[in-house]
Amino acid sequence: MRLIGGVAIAVSMVAACPVLASDLAGIAGDWRTVRHGAAVTIADCGDGSPCGFLVSVDDEVSGGRSLDENNRDPELRSRPLAGLPILWGYSPSEDGWRDGRLYNPETGQTFRSAMALIAGNRLRVQGCLGPFCRTQVWTRINQQDAALTEGGSDD
Repeated sequence: MRLIGGVAIAVSMVAACPVLASDLAGIAGDWRTVRHGAAVTIADCGDGSPCGFLVSVDDEVSGGRSLDENNRDPELRSRPLAGLPILWGYSPSEDGWRDGRLYNPETGQTFRSAMALIAGNRLRVQGCLGPFCRTQVWTRINQQDAALTEGGSDD
């Protein structure tokens, strides 16, 4: 009987939670990166996992570049920066998304990545190369999305 009661409590706790950490709806939308102030749109890859696409980057940061010139694959260097996929391959985890990839067009490097929504308008994004990791907190560009995610609060 205790097991049934414990399961009922656990189910009711999950049902009461408005957004699970790995819920794609919680992170979908437009985000501003920290270091470069780039705009990134996160949406469904088509399989329920998040993908992120570069929308814009400040000309000062890009040096006026509009192509993926630093890509390590010469065949991809003619891709436009606008619309460039920079986040993909994530799997859901208890606290967000893990095992993804994060592409940095500034260096042409791809990193292991994890993401987690830490508030309706803040997304923790981590990129790792070998044992070394760097974490940034991106901010949501459209605060209305954050209000929908947190049931009316734009935290």
